[in-house]
Amino acid sequence: MKKMFKTCKHLEDSLYVAPNEIRACCQRFFYDGKMRGDAKLLQIKENITPSATNIKEAREKLFNEIQDDKNEDCKGCIFLTDTEKKPNFNSKISHLSIEHHSVCNLRCNYCSKIYYGGKKSKYNVVEFISYLSKSNSLDNCDQVVWGGGEPTLDKSFKEILEDIHKHANPKIYHRVFTNAVRYSDAVTKFLEKGLIKITTSIDAGTEETFKIVRGRAKFKNVFENLKTYSKVDATKITVKYIFTDENHNEKEIDAFVDNCLKYDLKNCNYQISLNYKNSNLEFKILKSITYLFSTLFKNNIKKIFLDDHIMIRFSSLTSFELLELKTYLTENNTADILIDPLKIKDMIIYGAGNIAREIISKTNFFKTIENYDLVDGDKSIIGKSLFSKKIMSPSIIKNDNRNIFIATAQSYDDVYKNILSLKDNDKNIISGLIV
Repeated sequence: MKKMFKTCKHLEDSLYVAPNEIRACCQRFFYDGKMRGDAKLLQIKENITPSATNIKEAREKLFNEIQDDKNEDCKGCIFLTDTEKKPNFNSKISHLSIEHHSVCNLRCNYCSKIYYGGKKSKYNVVEFISYLSKSNSLDNCDQVVWGGGEPTLDKSFKEILEDIHKHANPKIYHRVFTNAVRYSDAVTKFLEKGLIKITTSIDAGTEETFKIVRGRAKFKNVFENLKTYSKVDATKITVKYIFTDENHNEKEIDAFVDNCLKYDLKNCNYQISLNYKNSNLEFKILKSITYLFSTLFKNNIKKIFLDDHIMIRFSSLTSFELLELKTYLTENNTADILIDPLKIKDMIIYGAGNIAREIISKTNFFKTIENYDLVDGDKSIIGKSLFSKKIMSPSIIKNDNRNIFIATAQSYDDVYKNILSLKDNDKNIISGLIV
């Protein structure tokens, strides 16, 4: 029997820059009653900037710990996969996340001091990014994600943006997670160049609830700044709603959607999420999620996607929960957001990752549908099989008139854009829930 190794894509080619450490991922999950993830590669020493060689060595060390089941961060992670070939570790980065400080102008009640505690970098992040650029580690990097703290508050935000574009892959783009409390001229300029996307979590429909959930009375500021950004390019704006105990009632959801329409955010992308500190997704919140989805849908907002763990929760409903959910949707005249396999019959699933695995293996939908095919943009898995279906290139979509369901969260807007480029329209993209 051949020796098998456990590894993951994040470990091999992602990098997460924090104020006092470098991480391999930002996944968070519960295993054995403990929150895990945020796998650490390097602990930063004061005023010592890591090198590309340090990254390579740290990846190898973490990999070896995973083989011996000695790394607590990665224990039980669903993103670990088995491979017969041991990865060849280096410092190359395809996905870079910059969360190099925890200075923030909000105090969200679901957040922690890790992200708003006022920590500044123990090392020169501009210098570190320059090291990576000069060592060719960013040559194949296609995405830089900015988190925090609030990334736009840092004086070096614009400097790092411009430095990366001088030295890195010219096709690289930036995804900035900003609370949009303050307007950023740098964000607007990069939006105009088509080199940046932003995600802003609002989590409320009223000023009162915004202050409870987000910690500051800045409700209107956020909507006004998002309106300004969306005028440049609404397709590169994602409006996020994180469900909490305070904001899941229908009145709050209605007010949120009304404000999105009032501030001309109709053509943005919409992401539905959940407070990650909750290990279980309560059924009452699940119903609220369907209410928000359907309310957006009824207002002709179709670019809506759910976080991975919410999608997976929908795929594992009990028969009692499914019946209750259908009754709830029928009472609200929104049952049509459930995608009907008897009407679709044959479709394309775009995305062959964890979401696709879960919905195909667990939902009633895929026990009923007559046929489906899988496509994915990741060249490394095209030609491989998932549930006896060969994973094909997205190029087949161009001359195929079947409906397309996007089975991804983090790359939803990229996939949507790729479908548009292949078909010149979005008529075949279906938006709804698979249960």
